[in-house]
Amino acid sequence: MLDKIFLQILNMSFTASFVIVFVLAARLFLKKAPRWISYALWSVVLFRLVCPFSFQGIWSLLPVHTQPFTPEILTAQTPQVSTGLPILNSAINPVLPAPAAGASVNPLQVWTAAGEVIWLAGLGILLLYSIVSLIRLCFRLVGAVKLRENIFLADHISSPFVLGLIHPKIYLPSSLSETEQPYIILHEQTHIRRLDHVVKAIAFLALCLHWFNPLVWIAFFLCGQDMEMSCDEQVMNRIDSDIRQDYSASLLGLATGRKMIAGTPLAFGEGNP
Repeated sequence: MLDKIFLQILNMSFTASFVIVFVLAARLFLKKAPRWISYALWSVVLFRLVCPFSFQGIWSLLPVHTQPFTPEILTAQTPQVSTGLPILNSAINPVLPAPAAGASVNPLQVWTAAGEVIWLAGLGILLLYSIVSLIRLCFRLVGAVKLRENIFLADHISSPFVLGLIHPKIYLPSSLSETEQPYIILHEQTHIRRLDHVVKAIAFLALCLHWFNPLVWIAFFLCGQDMEMSCDEQVMNRIDSDIRQDYSASLLGLATGRKMIAGTPLAFGEGNP
């Protein structure tokens, strides 16, 4: 059972890598386009990373097979992968170990078992780090004062953020001036209205599952940037032009020299100047 799950994760990560490269290339041509377009492209990557099923009509545009690693490869006398790219096949297949005559265990089964242990260890470390970060953040929120509705003021935070999934709350630094509060609250409310807090949690889950793929880390951070910038653009379009400078200055002041709410998928805020 674990073998099938691990191989399926490898298949999903393999296909998603090509989608990530495509999105990275597309972003180069979309620098002057509205940021929500780049943000929307990451949804295709996210779907590929978390959905074990493939729709041939969508993925047939890719020059690769979506299931290059099958369970049969673990017991085959001559292990072979079929990626859809001959040059990649010729690089991988020669190094795959074949079982010796009369051997009771295929060497590839041993390799796979070792890979599963490493994958589970990395997954566990990321989840544990996230839980510990969330607990530490909750301790910093002790004594937070309700401003109104789902908005709270806290003394021991330096940047505003959204916390929670089903009933998300907005936390603002107590040091935030009353003139800055409306801009920042509108920004965080826009995140909630667009369900960005849910997207962030799913993206972090995908990162945990595919932590071994460096392209997934790049996608996670760039998706976060596009999320924030598209949110800023949406807020800019809703507010009067004469206060856009103040709004931008508020975001910049909160972002510069501050640390992001990192490692906590249920909390995120400004972090990129």
